Amino acid sequence: MRSMTCWFMATVLIVPLAGCEYTGPADAVVSSPAPSSTGQKPSMEENLGKVARLLDASGDEPGMPTDRKPLGELSVVLAPGDYTVRSACAGVHGVEVSIVHSEKPTMTVPYRCDAVLERFIRHAGGPITIRAVAPLDKLAAAGVTLQPNTDPRASELQDMSEWSAQQLQPRLPGEFAGSAASRSTTGHGVSADAGSYEVQFLCEGAPEAELTVSSWAGAQILAPVLVPCNGEVFTSRVELQTNGADFTMAPSAEVKTRYAFKLVPTP
Repeated sequence: MRSMTCWFMATVLIVPLAGCEYTGPADAVVSSPAPSSTGQKPSMEENLGKVARLLDASGDEPGMPTDRKPLGELSVVLAPGDYTVRSACAGVHGVEVSIVHSEKPTMTVPYRCDAVLERFIRHAGGPITIRAVAPLDKLAAAGVTLQPNTDPRASELQDMSEWSAQQLQPRLPGEFAGSAASRSTTGHGVSADAGSYEVQFLCEGAPEAELTVSSWAGAQILAPVLVPCNGEVFTSRVELQTNGADFTMAPSAEVKTRYAFKLVPTP
């Protein structure tokens, strides 16, 4: 989301689903050459060749398009891990890639055929199906590939997203939330309206972190305070006289520190 068992990077096993036929995971695109300006539409054979070149894959690989089935589909069973879905198309303005996990809502990602889609996914393990979907009655070709993720930054961003989503629960009506991570002083703004709020803040990593909150107009609404990074939530009442607030965090040691924070409206 091969007629033989294969290993990805020694620790990731991908095996075929029984009975499946291959007909051919806060997105990156790689530009492809512009189409010919002669006015003559490329043939299906030319479209198939273009997709194979863009994905640096052979036409008989799983997920690649063929004359009989020009929209690639890939169904496999994955080990838990981080993966990159890539897709390329030709012959139409754009297509969609549908990613079906076993226990998650279907993810649909549209993209234009003048670029190669690259989509990071984190998979809990189990079956996944990835297919290209194009407009009807179009001479379109599209392929999909799936490989283990090799970009550590993408995995770190996903780690941060999952961590921040679990902090400062429950979500409250009208709140303005944010998160950040850094080894040094960092800041993050939230577009809160003027009013009365409770600051909620926690950190993880350094022993302590200094927190300051200011309005976008430059007025300090929370003076610098040293907050222990021990999993406990720091709270403080503040008055925001103008719209917008900036959170500034500085770890007490040069270690990677994560922050979750929000402004919650108060009566």
